[in-house]
Amino acid sequence: MPPYSVFLGHLTIVNKIISSLPSDAHGHYLPDQIRCAYPELGPNYYLDLAPFAPPMLVLTSPDTLQQVTQLHPLEKFPNMRTFLNPLTGGFDMVTMTGQTWKKWRGVFNPGFSAAHLMTLVPSIVKKTERFCCILREHAKTQDVVLMKTLTDNLKMDIIGEVVL
Repeated sequence: MPPYSVFLGHLTIVNKIISSLPSDAHGHYLPDQIRCAYPELGPNYYLDLAPFAPPMLVLTSPDTLQQVTQLHPLEKFPNMRTFLNPLTGGFDMVTMTGQTWKKWRGVFNPGFSAAHLMTLVPSIVKKTERFCCILREHAKTQDVVLMKTLTDNLKMDIIGEVVL
């Protein structure tokens, strides 16, 4: 784990790293930034953000991830169920477990097969080419643009095409 304080856990390190990032950087950058700041940690490490979050084990090793998601699946994070239950009533792929999850995963499997996904590539490429044209136009005029808006539009175009 990164250097630890008995009183502050890893909050000092987190504060140092967050203050070095742009103010609008997403919190998901934090675990990787910690790993970069402390390369001796390796791909998996413990992080204590109490009292703001429960302790967590950050895993970035593909081998470890395979173990905890496929070979020996761990219990899902309880807060996910707490968050999603009012929205889904517990009927969602994220919080389902056991035979119920297996049944519904089987229903969705064909949509994620390599053969099916390859049929979607031409459409995704077409949408991405259009996105690149939009970026080139902005570059020519040297406009300052919000990339989030442009990438959100691309994302919705692709999802709309793939799902419908």
